[in-house]
Amino acid sequence: MRELTLTASKRLVAGGLLWASLVQMFVVNNMIVLPRATNQNLVHEIISALGVTRCGHVGGVRFCSPLHEEANAAWIIGGVCLTAGALLNMTVVSPGRARNLAFGALAVSGLGLLSSGLNPYNLRPALHLLSAGTCFFCGGVGALLLGGLIRRAHRPLWGTLGVVCGVTTLAFTVLTGLRPDPGVQGLFERISAWPTVVWIIGSGACIALRARRSSRSSGR
Repeated sequence: MRELTLTASKRLVAGGLLWASLVQMFVVNNMIVLPRATNQNLVHEIISALGVTRCGHVGGVRFCSPLHEEANAAWIIGGVCLTAGALLNMTVVSPGRARNLAFGALAVSGLGLLSSGLNPYNLRPALHLLSAGTCFFCGGVGALLLGGLIRRAHRPLWGTLGVVCGVTTLAFTVLTGLRPDPGVQGLFERISAWPTVVWIIGSGACIALRARRSSRSSGR
């Protein structure tokens, strides 16, 4: 992490915590919403099925998610936290075009996530899928670029992991867009979404902890 002023440290503490809070999406969707949904599992059904607002057939597949409001709220809150965190965390690396592109992509990814929650799959499917695709693709680009920057900032292991997660997200976003066998579509989508989100959560926790230490040092 770069040498920081007290104000910059406090911004990074806030931004890091916002990114770390994305863990709530995993808790809400997989531990609260998914168990109550009808005929849902992590391999077969797409993530969007958890947010459908009414039981019925969408695209020839029956979905029913009684706790859809919780799922959509988790995505909306997650989108706000991802975008706000990207704006606050920019000072973690040195200024430059690559930094702007990395954090810009992550901010747009958050807006896509926000839009996914505001536009449930069964109500506005085209807009929902466009929003989700934007979230996945821009998230992958952001993780790839930021991972590369972190590698050059003498944190090669975490930076390399970010690059790998970004590449994985981008590759499986393309594969998901090609519509794999319905029996594994949910699995493909989760492999597309989860690596980058998990890396961002971990990055947020690291940023907040390091910035907190820097803030304490500056305040002495």
